[in-house]
Amino acid sequence: MIGNLKGTIINIDDKSIILEVGGSESGIGYELLAPLSFLLKLKVSDIINIPVHTHVREDQITLFGFENISEKELFRKLTSVSGVGPKSALTMLSIATPNTIIRAIESGSSDNFPKTPGIGKKTLEKMILDLKGKFDNIIIENESEDMRNAKLALETLGYNARDISQTLSTLHPELSMSDLIKESLKILSGK
Repeated sequence: MIGNLKGTIINIDDKSIILEVGGSESGIGYELLAPLSFLLKLKVSDIINIPVHTHVREDQITLFGFENISEKELFRKLTSVSGVGPKSALTMLSIATPNTIIRAIESGSSDNFPKTPGIGKKTLEKMILDLKGKFDNIIIENESEDMRNAKLALETLGYNARDISQTLSTLHPELSMSDLIKESLKILSGK
C-alpha cells in the first residue's frame, strides 16, 4: 500500500494531480485524487510530500492525496461509515474544512453539515452515530492558538482530553480563549 509520495507536480486539474516521483528520468507519474480545497493551493512544478490513501477495488486501484495526515485520517473515518464511499468523502472534504466536518459530527445534528452531493440526511445521521466522539487522535492543523490554549487550560483543570475535544469541537473556533474556556466549562460541568 502506498501511504506517502514525494515528487514534482506535473499536471493539475479540478479533481487530481499527477505527481512525478523519482525525477523526470524515472518516467513515473502517479495520479492522485485530492480535495478541491487542497488542489487550489498547488501549482505545476511544486515539489511536495503528500500523505496518500490507497483504495483497492476488484477492478481498480485509486490513490487519494491530502494536504496533511489529519485530513487523511478524517477521510478514512468518513469512509468507514456504511454508505460513504471514497468519492463522497472526497467531495465532502472539497466543500468543507476538516474543522467544519468534525464540528458538524460532534454537534449531533445533520443540519450542521454543508450540503454535499450524494450524501443525504440518513447517511449524515449514520455518520454522526458512528463517528461522534471518535476524533481524539485527529489533530486539526489549522487549530487556532486560542483553541490550543483553551484545551491546555481545561486539561490543567483536570478534565479529560476526550471530553475537552468533544466540547471544543462544538464551539465556534473564532471565539477568544477566555470565551472558549467559559463556554466549555458550562458544557463540561453539566456532564
